[in-house]
Amino acid sequence: MLTGYYCTNIFSGQAKELIAFYRDTLEIPFIKTDVDLTSGVYFGFLENAPTLYIWDCKVFNAEPTGHQSFVFQTDDLDLTMECLKKKRGAISEAVRYDWGTCEVRLNDIDRNEIVIIEFV
Repeated sequence: MLTGYYCTNIFSGQAKELIAFYRDTLEIPFIKTDVDLTSGVYFGFLENAPTLYIWDCKVFNAEPTGHQSFVFQTDDLDLTMECLKKKRGAISEAVRYDWGTCEVRLNDIDRNEIVIIEFV
């Protein structure tokens, strides 16, 4: 049986740029790499928790992964949006939902959905 959730793999034809987006734009901490800094890169917030793992699909002769939706949490959505606008330009406005979150959505360079939420 399953004992845990390990990671999400993203195989990308633009791995180097995608890695830069998660590292520099979203500032998700780098954990380690199995290959080098352009493929096989783990991002996450705790070393022994699930990670986001980016691979160069050309290196591994693999098809690009289909689009994903990643949800990240922040304690201050307004401040996070301000920082993202400085790095990336225009992003959508935040939406407040009845279930208790305020959310903003954007896409990475592979068109994966990035959802950033603040619990309110």
